Amino acid sequence: MGRYKSDPAIAVAIAVLCVASSALTVAVGAKGEAELTTQLLNGFTATHTAGATAAFEPVLYAPNGVFAFGFLRVGSGSLDLAVVHLPSSFPLWRATPARLGDWSRPATLTFDSNLVLAGHDGGVLWQTLDTIGDVAVLLNSSNLVLRRYAKPVPAWQSFDNPSDTLVVDQNFTASSPPLISGNRRFALRLGKTFMALHMEFYGGRTVPVYWRHTALEAQPQNATEPSVYGRLDARGFFGLYVAAAAAGGVGGEEKVDVLSFDTFVQNLTGVFRRMTVEDDGNLHAYYWAAGGGGDKGEWVSDYRAIADRCDLPTSCGAYGLCVPGAAAAQCRCLDNSTSASASAPCGAEETADLCAAAGDGNQQQVEFDVVRQARVSVAYKEELPSETNTTAEECEAACAGNCSCWGAVHNGGSGYCYLMDFPVETMVYEADDRKVGYFKVRRLPAGTKRARMSPGVTAATAVLSLVLVGLAAAGACSGYRMWERRRRKRAGMEQELVPGPGPYKGLKSMGSSSNSFK
Repeated sequence: MGRYKSDPAIAVAIAVLCVASSALTVAVGAKGEAELTTQLLNGFTATHTAGATAAFEPVLYAPNGVFAFGFLRVGSGSLDLAVVHLPSSFPLWRATPARLGDWSRPATLTFDSNLVLAGHDGGVLWQTLDTIGDVAVLLNSSNLVLRRYAKPVPAWQSFDNPSDTLVVDQNFTASSPPLISGNRRFALRLGKTFMALHMEFYGGRTVPVYWRHTALEAQPQNATEPSVYGRLDARGFFGLYVAAAAAGGVGGEEKVDVLSFDTFVQNLTGVFRRMTVEDDGNLHAYYWAAGGGGDKGEWVSDYRAIADRCDLPTSCGAYGLCVPGAAAAQCRCLDNSTSASASAPCGAEETADLCAAAGDGNQQQVEFDVVRQARVSVAYKEELPSETNTTAEECEAACAGNCSCWGAVHNGGSGYCYLMDFPVETMVYEADDRKVGYFKVRRLPAGTKRARMSPGVTAATAVLSLVLVGLAAAGACSGYRMWERRRRKRAGMEQELVPGPGPYKGLKSMGSSSNSFK
């Protein structure tokens, strides 16, 4: 046998497997206290290293060294600016520009009265608008601040522009931007007397509520009273307040409600806390438990707004059915066709409504199929528009002819009809035959099949398929080369046995049907 030689096709396939299985980690590096950059002055410029191996490139540190501000890789290849909690590598604040940068290309951060992030082509990705600052600092609270030397009030601060997280002593008001989950599907907003979680559809044009908490002592009937505002407290609660002066006080604030965390009664102080809208749509509060003896530490959850999985709006994905259970909730599909999970939903996530422009300038409904299901309800039905004293047929008809309606759930016991003016997400199973649902499914063009896998699963399947194809091709090439070598060797041996002139001339004629070597 000849010496084995590595096949290029196999090498490529193995390399693809290695790249696909490699984990991305946030590496901030160790810096001595004297090396920390704790302020940026006008004229500052920093350049992101194209395709950097570390997922975070800090350019500014808080004096305590716990927080840093810099370039952050988002997902596999996008670029953003962020304030990061270094012990956990968790981004507490992100700039979240409308157009993210490309991590594989250079980018520039400058400070000249305001902060500006520019892409490789020089186009502005994000900036602090209408701001004039002399210095940029990162406080020990994780607040990124632009200041004028002569003015104590910040010209701009990240606490006024949250992304998906609130930290201790950060005010959250009705005028603040909403907390938007990292996957851009859920949001926390404040109303005049309440806080609510919303689903985000059509770029925020439709924002149905699926959880609401109203301040107990707020006075919605008082038109002169300002809106409540919220603040995370280090003692282990989220407080809702109104300005005391509005109620005839002398200034300050008046607490009107408290969301207590698990650690509130334990008097656990001195820990860093955060409240985050997670990608599953839940609102969680955590505190950082620092490790000891080389242990890194961890975020410990001590509050969640929605306790039951089936009460989350998308726990089983689009057109899923969540079945409560004593041990754990289970997922099914509304049409009972297959099992479901959040990673492999029963239907595609819709990004457009069912209305289309008609020739006369009005709107008409695009074609759709219908799924009907008994024993089904909506976890957040109290937040949906409803009609009373209806039959199941009247409830269905109210939705069928309305292109903005995606589904209707009817309770035969109460006569209530709940209408959904947003794409169908997870419904909840209830053992009551009088509760029936009617759901629209966009009809795809003839010859196409509706995908049942999420984009992530589809991408992983595609990568795996390519790898397997590559390995199969490599194996086929190697097998062909081995077969070719053997064929040539046999051909050489047969040439040595070809009869020539002389006594072996009639050797081929010796074969017969009884010859076992034929």
